[in-house]
Amino acid sequence: MKKILLSVLLLVSISLHAQEYVTGLEFSKEKYEEVTETVPLVTRSLTSIPSNYSLKSFSPTPGNQGSQPSCVGWASGYGARTIANAIKNGWKDNTSLINQNTYSPSFVYNLIKMKGDDNCTKGSYIADAMKLLNTYGILSLKDFTYNAANCKVVPTEYGLELAKKNTILTYERLAKWDNPVNLVGKVKKAIANQNPVVIGMQVSSSFYKVKGAWSGAHSGGLGGHAMVVVGYDDNKYGGAFEILNSWGTNWGNNGFIWVTYDAFKENTKTAYVLVDKSKPNVNDDDNDDVVVTNNSNGLSGELNLRLSNGGYMNPILSDEATRNFNVVKAVKTTYRIDKSYTSGTQFRIYLKSKQKGYVYLIGYGSGDKSVSKLYPFENFSDYFNYTNSEIALPNEDYFIEFDATPGRDILCVLYSKEKLDINKIVSSIKNGSEDFVSRVKKSLQAKIFNGNDISFEKNKISFTTKSNSSNASVVPIFIEMNHQ
Repeated sequence: MKKILLSVLLLVSISLHAQEYVTGLEFSKEKYEEVTETVPLVTRSLTSIPSNYSLKSFSPTPGNQGSQPSCVGWASGYGARTIANAIKNGWKDNTSLINQNTYSPSFVYNLIKMKGDDNCTKGSYIADAMKLLNTYGILSLKDFTYNAANCKVVPTEYGLELAKKNTILTYERLAKWDNPVNLVGKVKKAIANQNPVVIGMQVSSSFYKVKGAWSGAHSGGLGGHAMVVVGYDDNKYGGAFEILNSWGTNWGNNGFIWVTYDAFKENTKTAYVLVDKSKPNVNDDDNDDVVVTNNSNGLSGELNLRLSNGGYMNPILSDEATRNFNVVKAVKTTYRIDKSYTSGTQFRIYLKSKQKGYVYLIGYGSGDKSVSKLYPFENFSDYFNYTNSEIALPNEDYFIEFDATPGRDILCVLYSKEKLDINKIVSSIKNGSEDFVSRVKKSLQAKIFNGNDISFEKNKISFTTKSNSSNASVVPIFIEMNHQ
């Protein structure tokens, strides 16, 4: 009888925990991989970061979703969106001000929940939430309050107009569904770059009563739960992420929890980085914690071409690189490689950017007159969301190979301060009748920096710009390579 009673009490305890804490994340490989993946950073860019970093000082006080399966709204709206806004405004350690400016989890959940779920019993997808923030924005919690018992309320037309002021710049997934290579490193890099990361994690009842750190031990069935990564520390619990939850301040460590890197890798199925728009006309010298991108009209970048044997292709700067930079009919490339290479030669392109911006790569082969978009790859981001970092194209595991058609090949790299419709540009170039260099310049004529405002380096493919023109936003670099 005592054993039966003990079993009943144990079941009641587990049931009470289950009632106390609700999750609400739906997983979908298809939805996840439809989101563009972040740029392919080289390994050294992932490892050359501090051993610990935290955005917790920009976080609101952990909220409580209660009985509603709205964790996605809490993680993406109340959590990540609020944190990004606090970072942009420099509200470090100002919890009172941050709490006064939180964003509404209901705005997100009520608009993305499953159709027909008027009783608020079903979950939602993080991908839908991020798309909502990017396209429609979000209302503040003061303007759109939270009610765990009612998810039928939707914003008015005026509310939707107001929400547009709070759209984000972009969002990206950090890894593939089935092959999340370097997931821990990519999440750490995003945090060190001051971007909150919304994750989809598998949890069980062992997670309901955890304190200190969660090692990934499960008990009972698994469910999907959305939360926000706000920090990491390589020396804590053998290496762990700090995560903001939506189960109130009585849970975990006052509403937060540490999750070991191993547990994170094992249980995190999806990870999205949220990138806010920059705050214009902010003097970031006054506050090191304010992230400001592209407030000046300067741009700078660098690239090198590295052979599969580790050697470099040596560039030579054209004598007329800047003088004819804006002349559409000037056919000379910016750089040319100093020697010819045979068909089958393999190489890799390494791109660096000192500012955040957009990067594109177009290839031209004179042998067959082909024009191809080489980057971004399908389902990869064109936004270089990192400063002083490097990406490898195609990636660190593969090379570009000269085909069997000898001739004069040209690589065109576009560094841009604003997003370009690269498919439209490539289509326009393909349909043009001029030489390749002229066609590219013609398609970008209104946006190209003036040659007088650009400085190229002679011994490496590198440039810096400055301009007073608000229209100047793109630097095309043409690199000529001959293969035989």
